[in-house]
Amino acid sequence: MQFKELEKDLKTHLSGDVHFDEISRKIYSVDASIYEIDPIGIVLPRSKEDLIEAVKIAKKHRIPIIPRGAATGITGGCIGKALILDTSKYLNRILHIDYANESVTCEPGVVQDVLNATLASHGYRLGPDTSTGNRATLGGMLANNSAGARSLRYGKMVDHVQSVELLLSCGSLMTCQMVDEESFNQKQTLDNSEGRIYRTLHNIRQNDAEEIELRFPKIPRRVSGYNLDELIKPFPLNISQLIAGSEGTLGICTEITMHISKKPMHTALGLLYFHNLITAMHAVMPLLSHQPLAIEMIDHQIIDAGRRSPPLKNKLEWLRTDAKILIFVEFDAQTLEELNQKLKQFQDDILTRSICDHLHILTNASQIAHVWEMRKAGLGLLLSKRSYSRAIAFIEDVAVPPENLASFMQKLTTYLQSQGKEAGIYGHVGAGCMHVRPYMDLRNPKELQKMQQIMDAVSSLVLEEGGSMSGEHGDGRVRSWLHEKMFGEKIVHAFQELKTAFDPDLRMNPGKIVFPTPFLEDLRQGPQMQPSIVSPFLDFTREGGFDLSVDLCNGNGRCRKGEGTMCPSFQATQDEYDTTRARAQALRALIRGDLANSTPSNVEVHAVLDLCLECKGCKTECPSQVDMAKMKAEMTYQYQQKHGIPLRSRLFGQIGRVNWLLSHMPTFFNWLLAKQWFKNLQTWGGIAFERSLPPLNTIRFSTWFKKYTQPTGLDKQVVLFNDTFTEFNELNIGQSAVKVLNALGYFVILPAWQCCGRPLISKGMLVQAREKADALIQSLSPLAEKDLFIIGLEPSCILTIQDDFQDLTQQAQDQIKKIKGLCLTFDEFISKHLEKEAFPTKTSTETPLKLHVHCHQKALVGTSPSLAILKSLPNHQVELIQAGCCGMAGSFGYEKEHYGISMKIGELHLFPAIRQAPEDTKIIANGMSCRAQIKQGTNKKAQHLAEFLADILNV
Repeated sequence: MQFKELEKDLKTHLSGDVHFDEISRKIYSVDASIYEIDPIGIVLPRSKEDLIEAVKIAKKHRIPIIPRGAATGITGGCIGKALILDTSKYLNRILHIDYANESVTCEPGVVQDVLNATLASHGYRLGPDTSTGNRATLGGMLANNSAGARSLRYGKMVDHVQSVELLLSCGSLMTCQMVDEESFNQKQTLDNSEGRIYRTLHNIRQNDAEEIELRFPKIPRRVSGYNLDELIKPFPLNISQLIAGSEGTLGICTEITMHISKKPMHTALGLLYFHNLITAMHAVMPLLSHQPLAIEMIDHQIIDAGRRSPPLKNKLEWLRTDAKILIFVEFDAQTLEELNQKLKQFQDDILTRSICDHLHILTNASQIAHVWEMRKAGLGLLLSKRSYSRAIAFIEDVAVPPENLASFMQKLTTYLQSQGKEAGIYGHVGAGCMHVRPYMDLRNPKELQKMQQIMDAVSSLVLEEGGSMSGEHGDGRVRSWLHEKMFGEKIVHAFQELKTAFDPDLRMNPGKIVFPTPFLEDLRQGPQMQPSIVSPFLDFTREGGFDLSVDLCNGNGRCRKGEGTMCPSFQATQDEYDTTRARAQALRALIRGDLANSTPSNVEVHAVLDLCLECKGCKTECPSQVDMAKMKAEMTYQYQQKHGIPLRSRLFGQIGRVNWLLSHMPTFFNWLLAKQWFKNLQTWGGIAFERSLPPLNTIRFSTWFKKYTQPTGLDKQVVLFNDTFTEFNELNIGQSAVKVLNALGYFVILPAWQCCGRPLISKGMLVQAREKADALIQSLSPLAEKDLFIIGLEPSCILTIQDDFQDLTQQAQDQIKKIKGLCLTFDEFISKHLEKEAFPTKTSTETPLKLHVHCHQKALVGTSPSLAILKSLPNHQVELIQAGCCGMAGSFGYEKEHYGISMKIGELHLFPAIRQAPEDTKIIANGMSCRAQIKQGTNKKAQHLAEFLADILNV
């Protein structure tokens, strides 16, 4: 291997993680841009000392360096053939908060939302607020000079940075901070790197001030190039402002001190509807006269995609059906009285001047949050289109003076139409910054030529209007080549002087801002892409085929967020290797033939997929709706075609049959579970010693049901799906469900027990799963023909019928569709009942409740049905536990090698929430594995909703 000595040096001298393997380099070859470049290697430093040592070793080996945060940037700014230094995993401490002086000092890996959550208790926040705030790191935000939606008030990162401890390419540290003229002059006399840098800063001030004043756009949002306009201001100078927007090309931030701002006390939104884009653009200046906190815009493409998006479609009750262009204007105030006064003045002005087609004021906090959620999802929604023709980022960050916005957008849209190009359009219209994304197919060479033409034409339009090609996303690979056109030769030379002063060997993130690499090199999705080598067992028609299903991942990195269901393994490890993005990238490399072993039997790709818990969170929470659970099932099946199915997988996959066999001797099996030698035996079989396998019912649920006499006079019928766990392990839940349904007036039909095949799907045993699905469809079809609801107690089982069968079975799709439409979780059915009739509670005991919802239920149904039921009960205070996956994930948490991470996932949110609850709190969790995990982690017994309702009904 070419870099063996480098790898050896790093592993010898660093305590952090060092990766030079093929798969890790593929994972780190992408960000959220259109580019893909394999790095030399990856280091995840555990400390500042690690970071310094890594830089020194890279210097010794003459290797370029690229710092990396969450890699949510869309310009290719953090990828390249270099040593990647990922600060996000370990260098993520908030070092000091000074509320008296309104400042905070952080390491570069601190996530924006994590910082804001910490500051919120004192009424503060960081000013810039990017749409990627739940994963964007402060180091990346500073490198990008990020702004966000509220820049009208808070500006960009350059307006908040106070000092930066900067690690230079030589391995020395330099503090960039406020300096007066005396200090500035004194530092020029130093005989070291800092002295060289200050002498260069002096020369640029002396020689280029006039040109900088002339060529730098006078607009609210300009982040192209280096911030030389900050350098020519009067003393004192804040040298750290040069680091903002420098994209890691000058050095690596080890500590960042920033100003923090007071949070608004009260906010409201004005929603303005327009029939076309240019009319909306003409409204911007009148709206700015009201001095709002933000003015944002989305177009019909985002609105339509939002209506189709699973996480958003039920949150858009505020949105008019005829919405084409929507501008929302945010106001804030310290008192409600002041806010209402602002809103009245605004409303009167808008209506008097007939500025828009329709105006709607939102003051409801939940609805306001939903508006912002759709705005923040804008990019992902555009990219959710299932096609190779995608909304591509290359002119996506143009910024012009707000007063010129209407004329500029008129010219731009006219030009795109002349090129036959449709574009998704949204942006920070109040700041004149527009995100324009033409739909392009990067596999087509003619489209690539057109990209170059569009870039040339649009940059000319931007120059005419006195604007910038980047208002917040930066230059990176995509725009650096335009600097001579946008700034002129003299400014570009000044950029180069600054770069070489900080980085004489040009090893810090080369090819960005200065000495750029060609625009169309290293594209992620080029014409060289090979046909897929995977012939899928599952049907991927709905996704546009298996290849497109993999390629839907655009690298936006939402799987790195710290909340929600998606990617519980990443939430526990904080390692890029464990993200959905990483898994998709490994699969993309495989299907293109980029790996040494580009076959489904690749062991390294299988390892990347290993910690996917198949929670289905990505299917709804990922803006592109990448279904990694489905892809893992497919790839596990493909892998096992060569490597075979492990015995443990066979046992877990066939858990229904195993339980059926053991049900003939349940007492004996339950006796075995308590024996030490049996625990040792289960460990030998790959099951964690710490786990207890579920005991068996002494009587099967179906046997009990045959003997049970339902009340007379029940005139409505429902089907209760008899899943494996209710049949063999959870008799009380089945009994409770039947009695609750009877109490609500329903006669219960219980079909013969049949496994849904979920455990088989999870283990990649798709042939056997299809057999189960086919048999179950034949069994349920006669009941479906009677239009009877089919109610499931175990969420993953009933939702397998709802979500997986259509891609698994070869039965008639209309038959499957009929059954799917009648399948409901127990919660869904009861909540529908409550829409017509109140719940006949027979207890008034005041009880605090905590609800944990199964991953598949959260992803495919949501939490609303469960909450609606519990909130309808008098004298019960219900709280939804803000946790994603419990960590058990079916058999995952039972497996010896997964036990540790399973418990770590539980400790993120679920276990602490339960431990902190009052002793009399009842825990509701419908998933069998969720209840087992809660018992393991907290020693608290959780109930199924059916059990809880049976208790309060006294049935």
